[in-house]
Amino acid sequence: MEAILVPVDFSATSMNAAAYALSYAKQTGEKIILLHAYEAPAMYPVYQGAEISPEGLREINKKELKLLAAQLAEKEPLVKVEYILLEGHLEESINKVLESIPISIVIMGLTGKGKLEEKLIGSNTLLVAKHITVPVLIIPENAVYTQVNDIGLTTDFREVVETIPEKKVKRIVDQTGAKLHVLNVDFNNLHWTNDTPFQSGLIETMFQQYHPHYHFIENPDIIQGLNEYAEKFGIELLIVIPHKHNLLEKIFTGSHTKELLFHSEVPVMVIHD
Repeated sequence: MEAILVPVDFSATSMNAAAYALSYAKQTGEKIILLHAYEAPAMYPVYQGAEISPEGLREINKKELKLLAAQLAEKEPLVKVEYILLEGHLEESINKVLESIPISIVIMGLTGKGKLEEKLIGSNTLLVAKHITVPVLIIPENAVYTQVNDIGLTTDFREVVETIPEKKVKRIVDQTGAKLHVLNVDFNNLHWTNDTPFQSGLIETMFQQYHPHYHFIENPDIIQGLNEYAEKFGIELLIVIPHKHNLLEKIFTGSHTKELLFHSEVPVMVIHD
C-alpha cells in the first residue's frame, strides 16, 4: 500500500496539515506517515541545569512525534498512522523516505505570506514542492478539510501531451472519485494561439473517460481568476503543473510569486511533468 507522507514540525501550520491529511487518507483509503526531520542545533538547550545530549534531543522529538501519531490514530481509527524520525535537512529527509517507501503524495502546510511564525515546514514547503518528484499537496494554514468532490486542473493549452503528467492526474481523480474541471485563465485572448484548439482537443481526448467540465476564465490576473472560480464553483482542490515558460511557473519565480499558494483558501496540489 502506498502512503501519504506528512512532514511535521509541531507548528500550528503543520498540525493543521496533518489533520487535513488524516481526513484525506480516509477518503482515498491510504495510510499516513508522519515525518519529523530535525537538525542538530549549534548549542544544545539546557534543562534543569544540564545540557541536553544529542540522544536526549532525539528522545524528546520522538516522544512528541509518537504522541501526535497516537492522537491522530485515536481521532480516525480507520486510518493507519505511522511515523518516522530523521536527523537532517527536511528536503533530504523526504527524499530518503521516497527512496525506501512507496509514497503517493506529500501533504504540507503553508503559513500565510508575511507571517513570522512559519518555522521549518512553512519556510520549506515551496522548496519541497519545486523539487520533489511526487505530487505535493499544499494546505493553507486555516483550511478545514472538505471532502474532495471537485478538482480543478489548470492548463495554458501548450504542449499538453509533453507537460501534463496524465497518469498522476488520473490517479488523483480515481482515488478521490471527484469530478474533473479543466481550467484555463486568459484575458482578451492574450495567450490564444493557432495551436490552442488542437491542444484543447488533446486534453479532451486525454481525460475523456472522466467527462470533464471545461472552463475558460476571463481575468487579467491568473491567480485571482483561479481563486474566484474555485470559490464560486466549490472546487476543493486545485492541481497546478508548473513547467518552463508556463504561466504557472510564476508561482515559483518572479517578484509577485507564490500568490496562489499564499492566498488560496483551497489546497493546491503541485504535480511536475
